[in-house]
Amino acid sequence: MKLKVLGTQSPYNTIGHNCPGFLITDGKTKIMLDCGSGSHSLLNFPNDLSNLSIILTHLHRDHYNDIYNMQYSSFVFHNQNRIEKPIDIYMPSNPSSIYQDISGERNSFANYSAINEKTNLNIGNIGITFCKTDHPVETYAVKLSNNDRTIVYTSDTSFSCKDKLIEFAKNADLLICESSLLTSYGFPEINSHLTAKQAGTIAKDTHVRGLMLTHFWPEELPEKYVEEAKSIFPKVLAANEGQIIDFPKIQEKEECMR
Repeated sequence: MKLKVLGTQSPYNTIGHNCPGFLITDGKTKIMLDCGSGSHSLLNFPNDLSNLSIILTHLHRDHYNDIYNMQYSSFVFHNQNRIEKPIDIYMPSNPSSIYQDISGERNSFANYSAINEKTNLNIGNIGITFCKTDHPVETYAVKLSNNDRTIVYTSDTSFSCKDKLIEFAKNADLLICESSLLTSYGFPEINSHLTAKQAGTIAKDTHVRGLMLTHFWPEELPEKYVEEAKSIFPKVLAANEGQIIDFPKIQEKEECMR
């Protein structure tokens, strides 16, 4: 199982950085977590459209804007007989107007399914489960496991559901955790997003092998987030566009997470 970082910033993308997106591959299986602005630019077309599933964790624009590019690309490449299987798109059913807008797109070659906290998916060798987080719209953390590795992606969340997240992500190989805020700005403990310190706290209590921070404010240096999280949990790195993590190497060489 491999992870490729497609986007790390919010609420907008800048040169060299995209809004949230991650690509997980396991053999021929490809799973894209979120599809934020610019994230599709790091995919390999049309190859990455083959056997592709896209999971939108919630329907805020910084996490789904590029879904329309993916839909239209699937439409074009299918018409050129360059992909045979529709892409599969999974997303919350609320806000319903956005769900209907995406699923009603005619110029696409895709299947659509709604997700909720009881959804269990098996895509290739990867089992996928969901945990509802606290956020202004219906939002889900995602756990992906094959026979050897487990990745958990928090998506956007408040610290108010930390106990749920800790149970959900327990003992994962990698926790990809949003860390939108820095404590130095004096944010209240309970917000619609996490501070880097709170991300470190969740990682520590979850006993994960490593913590990857993401969802950075474009005008802040990622190193600031890493420094804050490291005060709580030592094995931290900042997600960076184009970065690839091969999970067997994580187990063999944990120093890559330091």
